[in-house]
Amino acid sequence: MAVYPRFTLTMESSGLLLGSVAQVNSWLGKGVGVLGRRALPAGEGLWLPDVASVHTWFVAFPLDILFLSRDLTVLAVCPNVPPWRALVRCPGAVHTIEMGAGTLANLPVPIGERLRTGPEASI
Repeated sequence: MAVYPRFTLTMESSGLLLGSVAQVNSWLGKGVGVLGRRALPAGEGLWLPDVASVHTWFVAFPLDILFLSRDLTVLAVCPNVPPWRALVRCPGAVHTIEMGAGTLANLPVPIGERLRTGPEASI
């Protein structure tokens, strides 16, 4: 299994922690995404740079999905997307964040919110 750099995501306006994401930079890693996993806990996810559309075909669990601009401004929020769905391209999106379902229910992220990345804290 590939090892990807991990970052925290916080909301710029409040500083609240959204979660921890692994930045998937390889073409193969982006294509595989969360396929083959049994779950993705709330608060954890994948950051897919230069990906503006995703699907949940063959994914075994629901996802919370954010579409972001180049400067990490939230353009679209798709909570609790069930398996076997295709999400069409979000205009202006450059990055996609896939997180465990429930992340956005616990901490709603408004459209227009800018996210910040930071180093992942050691636990």
